[in-house]
Amino acid sequence: MGWRHSTICNGYRLEEEPNAEDREHLSALSIGHFILAGVALLGGIPTLMFGVAGAKLIDEVGTDFSMAMGEIPGQAGTDAFGGSPEAMAQDLNTLIMTMIVGGLLIAIISAVHLAVVGVQIRKRRWWTFCYLTGWGECLMFPFGTVLGIFTIIVLARPSVKRLFGVQ
Repeated sequence: MGWRHSTICNGYRLEEEPNAEDREHLSALSIGHFILAGVALLGGIPTLMFGVAGAKLIDEVGTDFSMAMGEIPGQAGTDAFGGSPEAMAQDLNTLIMTMIVGGLLIAIISAVHLAVVGVQIRKRRWWTFCYLTGWGECLMFPFGTVLGIFTIIVLARPSVKRLFGVQ
């Protein structure tokens, strides 16, 4: 391990040079981000399955929401808020489709974001972007938490910052 000395007030400060271990850790982080991107993309599958199941359920039930709406005397064919069963079915279909599209978009955007971080770590660029993503990954329990902590630890090293051209 090489050391670079720089004079500071009557003494020396030892600064670590980037070494093979730092490069190896960055390579492992890059691979970890690609794997987590794949896991994030697979996270959209349950959203799709539950959405399709919900749409199928509404299709099977049709507009017979008498159990959900209750039988209110004097308001036959409408719910407590004055809407028709057809309008309620349409609203539920819209809600389910919005949730499917939103869930899939979140999964795709997360996967692309993590893949971009993996590429940038490999290229040794965008240190701040990669570092802040490490903090955000801590919310992706359990795999993202582990990868996020290791990303923060590795990217915070002065020798790794030097590899990225920071500081």
